[in-house]
Amino acid sequence: MDQDDSCRGRGRNKYFWTEDEVQILIQVLQSMACDPSWKTDSGFKSNYMSEVLKRILDIMPNFTKKVTPHLESKIKWLKSKFHCIIDMLRESGCQWNDVEQKIACEKQWFDSYCQTHKEANGMWDFKFPYLNQLELVYGRDRATGTELTLLFSSSAEKSVSQEF
Repeated sequence: MDQDDSCRGRGRNKYFWTEDEVQILIQVLQSMACDPSWKTDSGFKSNYMSEVLKRILDIMPNFTKKVTPHLESKIKWLKSKFHCIIDMLRESGCQWNDVEQKIACEKQWFDSYCQTHKEANGMWDFKFPYLNQLELVYGRDRATGTELTLLFSSSAEKSVSQEF
C-alpha cells in the first residue's frame, strides 16, 4: 500500500477553496455553458470535468486540485446549493436578498419548508454569493427544460417573476 492510499478516506483528503479559485471555476463553467460543443439541453457533455481543469490551468497555472475528488465535489456542492435556493424562491413567502446574498423569509416558513424538503436544512441565514453567476450555468427549469427567468432581481425591485 503506497502513501497515497493511506491518506485517503473520509475527511482526510480535504482541500479548501480560495475565493479566487471558486470565481475562476464559475467563470470557466459559464464559458463552457455558452459553448454548444460542451453544453447540451440536459447539462454538460461527458468528460467536461477534464476540460474544466484544463481551462482552469490555463488561467491559473499553479492550481493544484484534481478532477476527482476536488472539482467534482465543489461543482456538486455549488449545483446542489443553487437548485435548493431556486426551489425555495419558487414558493410564495421566500425572496432573494441581493444585498446580503441569502434567502429572505420568515423562520417559521423556512422550518415548515424544511419538513418536506430535507435538502434545505442548513440554508437558513446561509450566504451564497454565487447565485446570480450560476444562473447562466444551471439556469434551466429542471422539470420543463425551459430557460428560467431571473427569479430574483435587485433588492430595490421586490418582484419575483417566472416564465413557464
